Amino acid sequence: MSGPLVLKENILLIAIVGGGLQGVEVAYLSKKAGFEVMVLDKTSDPPAKGLADVFVKLDICQIKKASVFLEKADLVLPALENDKALETLKLWQKSSTTPLCFDFKAYEISSSKQRSNNMFSKLAITKPRNWPACGYPVLVKPSKGSGSHGVKIISSKKDWVKSFDIPYPKDQLEQDHWIMEEYINGPSYSLEIIGNKSRYKTLQITELYMDENYDCKRVAAPVEIEPELIRDFENSALTIAQEMKLEGIMDFEVILHTGVMKMLEIDARFPSQTPMAVYASTGVNMVKILADQALNKKPDSPALPEKLDHAPKHIIVEHIMVSPKGICVKGENIMKSCGPLHFETFFFGADEALTSFVKGAGKWVATLIIKGNNRRETSKKHKQILNDMAVKFNLPLLADTNPYEINPDMEPS
Repeated sequence: MSGPLVLKENILLIAIVGGGLQGVEVAYLSKKAGFEVMVLDKTSDPPAKGLADVFVKLDICQIKKASVFLEKADLVLPALENDKALETLKLWQKSSTTPLCFDFKAYEISSSKQRSNNMFSKLAITKPRNWPACGYPVLVKPSKGSGSHGVKIISSKKDWVKSFDIPYPKDQLEQDHWIMEEYINGPSYSLEIIGNKSRYKTLQITELYMDENYDCKRVAAPVEIEPELIRDFENSALTIAQEMKLEGIMDFEVILHTGVMKMLEIDARFPSQTPMAVYASTGVNMVKILADQALNKKPDSPALPEKLDHAPKHIIVEHIMVSPKGICVKGENIMKSCGPLHFETFFFGADEALTSFVKGAGKWVATLIIKGNNRRETSKKHKQILNDMAVKFNLPLLADTNPYEINPDMEPS
């Protein structure tokens, strides 16, 4: 444990289980809400460690030891996707009076893309077509897990054999380990929904930008899409949340393809990247809302204003890596690579940053939070920040690549 566990009176202590990128998101928003932050993780230097008031190095599966710390918290929020760890917390919850913000039933559905897709079909939610009816190109991804891990784009039968060295699996059990569906292109959007007891509220839609490995490198808000498409997206999210009887938070991702929002995946756990972006743009804090619901301050409805009392800021949240090779924009997985992150304001021109930067470091990463009054102003500011960094560190700006540059035949029309 780093630092003594000295609790302040009248300040809520949130225990975040998992110090990875989801843990960073929860810790950042917890500090913005004025909470004290305890992070528990089995590794010594996870990214969220630098944002914690108290850090506990501990495998949550050692639940007797972990309980000593969890029971001191006002609220526990899991920020990981490890099945064994979540099962341990589920059992612990049965004997504890400390609220735990996690919907295990909803997560069981959303953590399997196969189960999620079956539900989309049942609810007539528009999604990419399944293989083999869709033909090539086909997107192949593991049924379990989130993010870009394991994603492959197969453009032909020859490419399929080269990538997998096996034919399409005929055994149903083997098929269930993979999702195989048409590859579609177009802008990607994300939306969170929060609520309980069939009372839900959709939050701000954000736009996602991918690197060449389909890992999200940038989030922007507000989005510039037709109001009817926004309504379609929100209605689909509400339909799914109601079907799952969601208790808490869920994240939805779609691609806008040929004028239609097509559902890619859902995740019933605290997201990374987009809650930070929504907070920067609107001031709506998803951790604060979940805490209010869990602690019965506003048990019957999400603690959200019906209307913002101000115009949303135009924001960009972006991940960069600085090394002797240059300055590059990459997917969020680079944020795991340089140890604990800390919070800074006015960071090389960015309004805020979560970063591993220290003076003299040869390699470091940062999540930049950039705000402006309109999209053009924010974009100009974003470019200026990167250019100024290149001059200051005498480094080249490396190519900001995307999937379509790697697969030019699949570029959006």
